[in-house]
Amino acid sequence: MLENKQYNYLSTYLIVSISFLFALIIGSGLYGYGHDFYEAYYQPNLTWGGIFDQLGYRVATLTIYGVHIGVHLVTFILSISAGFLIREHIKFKQSYSLILFLSLYILAIHTWPIIMSTSNAMRQGLAMSLIFMALIASSRKNFYWMILFSVLSIFMHKTGLLFFLIIIFSTVINYYNVSLSYKSKVFINFFVGLILLFSSYYALNLIGFIFSEESRIIGADFRWAFVSIGFIYITSSIFYPNILSNSFNLTLYYFSFISLSFYISGLNWQYERMGMMMLIPYILSFGILLNRSSYKIYLILTFVGLLWLTILTGMYGSLK
Repeated sequence: MLENKQYNYLSTYLIVSISFLFALIIGSGLYGYGHDFYEAYYQPNLTWGGIFDQLGYRVATLTIYGVHIGVHLVTFILSISAGFLIREHIKFKQSYSLILFLSLYILAIHTWPIIMSTSNAMRQGLAMSLIFMALIASSRKNFYWMILFSVLSIFMHKTGLLFFLIIIFSTVINYYNVSLSYKSKVFINFFVGLILLFSSYYALNLIGFIFSEESRIIGADFRWAFVSIGFIYITSSIFYPNILSNSFNLTLYYFSFISLSFYISGLNWQYERMGMMMLIPYILSFGILLNRSSYKIYLILTFVGLLWLTILTGMYGSLK
């Protein structure tokens, strides 16, 4: 028990320290800034957007006494939330290697979901960070913090509302899943997922939520990759009971259904951006299905591969 507390204290200190250092580096422009920064986020204290955007704009463009600290702040929040999320899953697998954690953490904050949100998709990155924290709170059954983080995400970016609904719904379903046999869980949750898919598709088309413009923050088309990830995740629930055993995994399970409605509706860049937000949680969740030794190898190879793809597709090259 004492060893676990010491691990928590030390890892928390390292997460905060690395996040602070990374925020200084990104904010200094050493890596460059994304397209969205030069289009809008360079401006001080923007008050654009409505109820689901304005707070996100304010945080992303926060300027105090002429000093723009929005990029620093967003990067810090992104990094610290990713660190806590990764640590939570390493603890869950009882893999208390500090070296493993630091390796994964430093790799992760240099991959597409984080690096492209530091100065490009900044409001979405803020929402993603709060969703990460909400998922941690949900896993710990700390429902007060889960609701707080989820609600805050709504006011950072429009996607926050969708994830708020999915997280709350998944937490409720998880409560009722406990009393079901595994076969019943698989059937009922799959049926509910299909209902959510068709309902979401109908709702998107009913309100005319269709856009024609192209807007991608990545250097390649990863739509089919996300479709494949979602399909594999859903079908894995048939063979691996852990997929339907907690609210974290259920959130990804139902997201796999609901996000497809955006793809089917032709909302391509929206689908990709949402997939980006859930990419790290997907990676961590798939790892839970493996034994401890395979789990470590899988995570290292996966994050190295994701970093390689981030570089190969020109995402770092897009930062100016």
